[in-house]
Formats: sequence, structure tokens, C-alpha cells
Amino acid sequence: MRICMVLPHFYPYVGGAEKMFYDLAVGLANRGHEVRVVAKRVDALHDGKVSFSGIDVWYCDWRELFGHPLPKRRDVEAHIRWCDIVHTSTFTPAHIVSVLAAKYGKPSVMTVHEVHGDKWYWVDNPLRASGFYLYETYVCRQPYDMYHAVSEATRKDFYRFIAGGRKEAFDVRRVYLANEMRPKETQAPKPIDLYEYFGIDRGKKVFLFYGRPGKTKGIYVYEEAILRLFRASAEASADTEFARALADTRFCFILGSEPAKLRRRFVERVKKNGMETFMPVRDSLDRERLSACILQADYVVVPSVTEGFGLSALEACQMGKRLIYSNAGSLPEVVYGEVLEFKNRDAADLAERLREVIQNGARAFTHIPEKKFTYDAMIGGIEELYMELMKKKKETGRHAG
Repeated sequence: MRICMVLPHFYPYVGGAEKMFYDLAVGLANRGHEVRVVAKRVDALHDGKVSFSGIDVWYCDWRELFGHPLPKRRDVEAHIRWCDIVHTSTFTPAHIVSVLAAKYGKPSVMTVHEVHGDKWYWVDNPLRASGFYLYETYVCRQPYDMYHAVSEATRKDFYRFIAGGRKEAFDVRRVYLANEMRPKETQAPKPIDLYEYFGIDRGKKVFLFYGRPGKTKGIYVYEEAILRLFRASAEASADTEFARALADTRFCFILGSEPAKLRRRFVERVKKNGMETFMPVRDSLDRERLSACILQADYVVVPSVTEGFGLSALEACQMGKRLIYSNAGSLPEVVYGEVLEFKNRDAADLAERLREVIQNGARAFTHIPEKKFTYDAMIGGIEELYMELMKKKKETGRHAG
């Protein structure tokens, strides 16, 4: 089968969606399919046609709107004409790929990573939120033969916010994303020392957040919860057992560079509140060093306001870390192991959960049995969708003849 993927970004661009499509493209190539990827240029080494890992990638010079690349018709048309099936994702490629797939009679799939719907109003001002909501609806209603939702929560949100009561008009399938992180041997040399990276003493307890500094990731909810703990501690006697434990706790942040404005604002807020010692912020790390930091942390916090799948949470669970997470979106579907849930967007509830952990350690967590999210299941699930569409195309062609 000849497969064309038209995507906003692709490897080595860092992100959950990019990781998913890289794993999918390579996995499909390993199963004997021909795979072409068309995406925005990344750097000097990933410009024009580049072949690696059994796939061919065309990196193109595309402009951006609000950080989202705008594919050019001339860059994708020949590849869609070449393929047996075309696969794209939200947001910006959706329209042009739909038009060209229809023009050349190609079966088409669009991956929907997340649907915000009225949740846009949770994270932006009403005017911008309305604009984003309208654009999201327009994108997700582009005519595709099949829509791929990355979780059951995303699938339900699609039908709730996009279908508009016309569920029969949209064939939305759920195929979970995959990750297979496993803790390395504890005796293996560490490529980075968490405590040195953050400049903290080894006796401190570490709560770790890692990811994008976007509002949907909940870092401002988390910040408010931390400040609540320190305000409550200051109002009480400084010599209480909890106050001493809090003083020996560090809430560490590994933040991506984008959105740059929100990252800068968060760092400025930390400084303004005089919390640099207790809330140290550091830059992103490559996968190996990030994994090493996760393994060394005592707890991982995923305070997302919205979440289409939750790769960060899954990584932490697969690495055996104790996890504190919001009940946003798909997170309850994904998490397992030693976990502690708090109410989405509720800083007071998160502060109480943090207090429980600081006071009680492992006893504060509950256990959820292991869940499996494998590459074979993801690649095989998408492959089955392709096969189903190809079969329908052949049957339609026979009847038409």
C-alpha cells in the first residue's frame, strides 16, 4: 500500500503528535508499505527530500499562522496523486488535503488529537476563544472518509462539539496512541543528574512537571496550588511538621520553549512571587536526559486542563513513577500504577492532594492495574482502518463499473 501523510510538523520536531506519526510511519514501512511524509521544514538538515528509517520525507518551506504551518498545494498534490491512501491531522492541513483527496479519488483519514469545543473559553479570552472554536469546528468538519480519535474522550468530544447531532455523518474511530517507556537499569550511568540540573540539595523531595508551558497544560493551576500551600504554611506556625516538610520540597519544571510568551510570563510570575528556590524552571531536554530526570524525581505532576491523550502521564506510569493528575479529558483512561487524582482546574483541590503527598508520601496514592498501550496495537489499528477504506473503495469501484 502506498501511504501519504501530510502533517504540520514531523520528526525531529518535538511533540506528542510528531512522535505518534513518526512511530506510525516507521512501523507501517516495517510492515512492507511505502510511506511518504510531507511536512514543514525543520532545519538545514531536514529540508527538501530526506530518507531515513525506511520512509521518504519531504520537508517544505511553509508559512505559519498562530504557530501552525500552512501547507502549499504545489508541495502536496503530486504525493496525494501518487498514493493509495492519504492521512493527515488537525489543524491546518485539513482543508487542502480534503480537497485534493476528493479530486484524485483517494481514501482519506484525518487524525483528531483533541477537541476543545467550549473548553476554549477555559484558557482564552471570549473573543479569541470564539475564533478558535469556530476554526476547530470548520477543520474537523472537513469531509474525510474516516476520522481517527486518539482516545475515547476525544471521540466523545468530537461527537459532542463537532457532529452537531449528526453522528451518522462522521465515521470516528478510536485507536489509542502508543508508548513503551521502561525504566532503565538502576545501576546504569545517568546522562544527567536531576539535582545538579536544578541546583538543589539531594535531600529534597522533588515534584516534577515537564512539557509545554501552554495554558491547557495546567501550569497556572499548579502554580496557584503551590502558592496556596506556602501561604497556608506561613499563616500557621513555621515550626510545624508540615512546614518543615514543605521547606524540604521542590516543585521542578522542565518547560519547552514554546509558546515563548507564556513561558516567559510563567518564569516572571515565579520570580515576582519570590519562588525561584522552591519552583526552579529549566529548559527542555532530549529524550534520554528527560527520562533520566523522570526516573530520579519522587513524583510527577500532570495538571492538564485539557488532554487529548496524555503521553506525558503515560510515560510516567510506564516508568513506575507516582503520578498526581487532573481528571481532564483522556487522563483517567490512560493512567495506572500509583496515582492520585484531583479535580480539573481546581487549585484548592490540587493543593490538598499535594499536602497529602508531602505529609504521607506513598500512602497518599491509590493503585490502578497496568494498562497496555503498545506500538503493535497502534500501528495495527491504523493499518486496519486503511485496509477497510481500501476495501470500500474497491467495492465502490466494482459497483460503479
